Amino acid sequence: MANRVKGKVKKIYAHEDLVYVSLEGLDLGVTPKEEFFLLARNHPNYNALYSLALVAAVNRYELEIRTKAEITNQEYGEDV
Repeated sequence: MANRVKGKVKKIYAHEDLVYVSLEGLDLGVTPKEEFFLLARNHPNYNALYSLALVAAVNRYELEIRTKAEITNQEYGEDV
């Protein structure tokens, strides 16, 4: 399994203390639960990471996401 993926942003939405990010075209082996990676608003680099995700989404750039643990379809991928 991997703890890093790259793809174009499919969807971003903020909800309470989390931001959910989904990427297009991921292999099933590296797709987290419900296809979402999580970015906590209390993350030390939250502003920079959220801005990076927004720029990637608007401009259709590929975004690389690294997670704390291995990516499985049993859990959301939590960003490092």
